[in-house]
Amino acid sequence: MSEATTDQMTDRQEGTAAGQTASVEVFFDDLDAFGMLYHGRFAALLERAITLCFARQGLTFGHPDLNVVVRELHLVFERPVKGIGPVEATFELDALGRTSASFAFRIHSGEVTHAHGRRVIVKIDPRTGVPDPWTPATRELLQRMLPGSR
Repeated sequence: MSEATTDQMTDRQEGTAAGQTASVEVFFDDLDAFGMLYHGRFAALLERAITLCFARQGLTFGHPDLNVVVRELHLVFERPVKGIGPVEATFELDALGRTSASFAFRIHSGEVTHAHGRRVIVKIDPRTGVPDPWTPATRELLQRMLPGSR
């Protein structure tokens, strides 16, 4: 992802037309010895948020288009999350391939950005482990999530 895309995502107001935002909880066992969110848990928070947003669209556990693996995860840490409680994860689809999707994301508390980055997923056939095209319905849903498609 270019710096411009990352900066746009960081500067974007929560709840924009193309972006999706979900509130997710930081629990005690997510914290490190300093009482801050352990760096490895940012990916889990993002996963929870994306799962919630996809479930709102009817893509729930067991749906064939949720057989995905993470191909790439790029995280830039800005400010720590201190203590337990809710944080928001805002993400936006920025590229859609035949079998893949790329999301820019920001984990934040209001206007304070804790981390931002990019996550690429690839849909796979669970029997063979090879990339598998999105179904037409999911492709249509994902295309509507692309900026400029509304």
